[in-house]
Amino acid sequence: MALSADPDTSDRPVVALSVNHAKGQHVETHSHERGQLMFVVSGSMRITTNEGAWITPPGRAFWVPAGILHSVVYPQPARLHTAYIRHDLLESLPASCRVLKLSPLLRELVIRAAASGWEYTDDSPQARMMQVLIDQIAQEKEAPLFLPEARDHRVRRVTQALHENPGDTRPLEQWCHLAGASSRTLSRLFMQDTGMTFTAWRQQLCLISAVELLMEGQSVTQIALRLGYASTGSFTSMFSRVMGTPPTAYLNRWEQA
Repeated sequence: MALSADPDTSDRPVVALSVNHAKGQHVETHSHERGQLMFVVSGSMRITTNEGAWITPPGRAFWVPAGILHSVVYPQPARLHTAYIRHDLLESLPASCRVLKLSPLLRELVIRAAASGWEYTDDSPQARMMQVLIDQIAQEKEAPLFLPEARDHRVRRVTQALHENPGDTRPLEQWCHLAGASSRTLSRLFMQDTGMTFTAWRQQLCLISAVELLMEGQSVTQIALRLGYASTGSFTSMFSRVMGTPPTAYLNRWEQA
């Protein structure tokens, strides 16, 4: 068949392509009939849905199930290999958006898929490779790079202020006037709306912000101060505990890759 540039029009089980995005490029809210795996080779991207936002640094991949409305922003110039999985092959794959750690095997499969083109037959080596790719997505582990967003307007007043200044270290009790709610109510709403305590949500915001600032080239000391940490050591300890590696090693790993 003649294949279109729109993956949703293909009948192949997996279609993949390589794309480049300019710094600051914004892809408006959209969805696909297929599941989508986006492997970030260089740069980074921020994906937003009505559930919240994810940052995907180089060396990781982002999974979007079929039909999920999402928008994408590229803070730096980015190169991606993207694989689209046909809707009838998604049963074993995640039902929600997530950043995947991306094993070396899956990384190579996505690269090969993008280089293979879309015109292959069901009994071809490419088709068998695509089935392995699907199986590997199902086995990938999630990276902790999601920040849920609240729906309640009182909580959103606080989260919006913290988005604008993630280094604001005021405790929950000092946000009550802005929120228009008691500390007890605000605490309950945070857990109800985000599934996280206020303290845990703010730490996750700092983690997401730190990854983005690392991608921008800021030093660990600059990031620690900007995010309100008393010392570089306390910031490094938080980052290492959650991400499994110090911030300098985390950045160097992807630069070398």
